Amino acid sequence: MLYQGSYQKITVNKIATQAQVNHSTFYKHYVNKDELLIAVENDLLSEFKEMTQQVPASLLESKINPEQPQLENYYQQLVLFVYRNGKKFSALLDTTGDHSFINKLISTDQEIWQEKHLLERLAIPKRYASTALIGMALNLISEWVKSDFQETPQEFLDIMKKLLAPFFSENLLFHSDE
Repeated sequence: MLYQGSYQKITVNKIATQAQVNHSTFYKHYVNKDELLIAVENDLLSEFKEMTQQVPASLLESKINPEQPQLENYYQQLVLFVYRNGKKFSALLDTTGDHSFINKLISTDQEIWQEKHLLERLAIPKRYASTALIGMALNLISEWVKSDFQETPQEFLDIMKKLLAPFFSENLLFHSDE
């Protein structure tokens, strides 16, 4: 339903009809459509966080080969996650000017960096590192989603790796132990 039009024009009645449930069933689970939207966002953010937490901090903070299997696997999982949830991402990244979902993604990613103690190892101020790396990754994903997945997941993965790998392979973000 959200994928077919503006969020503001969607009603609980339309949601219930589309889901083939009555209103009382909807209201047993959600107070209103905003609560449903938050639940969809939280499900995506939770899955994103779980996937991202699996990447060891040591993999990100040292000079690495961008073809390293563990990093390659993470990039691949991330791309497939976005692709599998394409309609949800498309709706949540709608160009209405509301950046709340993007901001939640950024906050989630920053929480993970904090938990992995990566922020204290940055060679540049945190606000610039976040803006550069997280912003670039999210803008790439947003563009891919907005283009209705014009590239295959593998093609997009190759694009992401080419653009993001220099930050890690050249160790531009973190102080080296050398």
